[in-house]
Amino acid sequence: MVKGILDLLFPRCCPLCGEILADGEELCPACLAGLPRTEQSFVRDNMTEQLFAGEKRFVRGGCFLFYEKESSVQELVHQLKYKESPRLGYILAREAAFDFLSSDFFEGIDVIMPVPLHPRRLRERGYNQSEWIARGLSEVTGIPMDSTHLTRRRNNPKQALMRGKDRETNVKDVFRTNHPEEMYRKHILLVDDIITTGSTLSSCMKAMHTFRGAEISVFALGKARK
Repeated sequence: MVKGILDLLFPRCCPLCGEILADGEELCPACLAGLPRTEQSFVRDNMTEQLFAGEKRFVRGGCFLFYEKESSVQELVHQLKYKESPRLGYILAREAAFDFLSSDFFEGIDVIMPVPLHPRRLRERGYNQSEWIARGLSEVTGIPMDSTHLTRRRNNPKQALMRGKDRETNVKDVFRTNHPEEMYRKHILLVDDIITTGSTLSSCMKAMHTFRGAEISVFALGKARK
């Protein structure tokens, strides 16, 4: 009864258009359908894969949406990361997973691994947005998620405040692995929210060299066009 009254007085609205949302929705169907999808699940040597082509043991990569400044996708990522809307990442990831299942993108992947937050930042935010994205992918695909074997050792400044080489330096030696023997010869899908220069995921891959014989693919909700 209380929930019904609150929904009547303070209805949940779509963060993009303001339409009242139905139960379970984080984005109205019209706005969800209008998001700029990359179709990278079907395209090899796409922009995401070109970023990581020089990384050892890299297999493939794909992003769900194009990300640009002052766009609907930027607004959604802002809501996801800074407005306490982790379910938005989960819902978008589920939508992406259904899209990507139409291709062979998830074929052979053993485990889904989100980019970790430092414990201090995790306490401040209350959740890891990449983990919620990984949960959505895991639920649709049935591939297990793991958030214990890759951790962040240093609470480095936010990447969004930096450019180019500064981003690469900022995340150098930030990550470490735990019990690497348990990831022996696994095919790991590394998950982040947005890929810009690829420096965060590259730093993760360098730390994951301890996973002997492992292969690594990457996924993100958004990919910056430039």
